[in-house]
Amino acid sequence: MIGNVYGSRFLQGTKTTLYFRNGLTHNKSLMVHCKSGNNKPQYLKPGGIDYQFSFLDNLMQCTMKKGPDYKISKTFDAYKQEIGKRHGGSYNYLAKDDGIYHSNLAEPKLTKKFDWN
Repeated sequence: MIGNVYGSRFLQGTKTTLYFRNGLTHNKSLMVHCKSGNNKPQYLKPGGIDYQFSFLDNLMQCTMKKGPDYKISKTFDAYKQEIGKRHGGSYNYLAKDDGIYHSNLAEPKLTKKFDWN
């Protein structure tokens, strides 16, 4: 779970943005599906355009899938607002063959957060 690290809860005017990038090798595609107002899965090709969206919700759960017929997956909280902290900032996710990596403004170094199931 990735928590928010900014400000106070009553200041919710700033949207939070999630960015997803496909870093899989051998021209593998990646599917990203997040629970939000837009429930359509997004398919990311290597070297293609990043998938991004902004929101004011307090929880955003996402699933990333790879492999033949997208059978290898990981579901995780891409953003969860903590009590007493406001929305805002960006959260970056990079899918690689060995797992899912994350960075944000508070922790700018890309670190591995999740293994594929």
